[in-house]
Amino acid sequence: MRSRIAVAAVAAVLTGVTAACTSGDLSTRREAASSPPPAASATVRCDEAIGGGQAPSDDLQVVGDAVALPTSKSRAQALQAAEAELPGGGSGWFAKQGLLVRRGRHVEVTVPEGLTGRLWLVWGSPGSPGARVVVDRCESGDEWIAFAGGYIVREAGCLPIRVRVDGGGVHEVLIGVGAPCRGQKPAPRV
Repeated sequence: MRSRIAVAAVAAVLTGVTAACTSGDLSTRREAASSPPPAASATVRCDEAIGGGQAPSDDLQVVGDAVALPTSKSRAQALQAAEAELPGGGSGWFAKQGLLVRRGRHVEVTVPEGLTGRLWLVWGSPGSPGARVVVDRCESGDEWIAFAGGYIVREAGCLPIRVRVDGGGVHEVLIGVGAPCRGQKPAPRV
């Protein structure tokens, strides 16, 4: 029970975006300074974990028996997004959401080809925004391992991401980033 509470606490911390981070309505746009181009792929090292526990919280969907995400099929509400600079420059949105991965599993999370340049994944410390994130078989620690990060988007919406576990088939799930997917509650406003 205590481990489940610890994972729920980590998930709550990872999904929260404080009022100080939010600046305006989701429809607001501003120009931002140029920054380096995003990485195409990033590997998250096991020593970058920020915690873990024995089971993910009930508001996350377990995908491929190895990744817990706030999908449109879970009881999670849409992720709250704060205005942020896009990789490569410009204005977009960042939704803070940790990645929970089952111990001992090789996980790849990717952006569908049609969304590259509009959706970036970033987990780890320090994370590098990109279209693909890999977590390779963390063998020690809790049953579920948490990594800090989230999603960067050009525009808020219900967006697909793809998950592959241990080289198996691809699972595509929908994540509400700043806007709900069908059947999801909207993100809280601050």
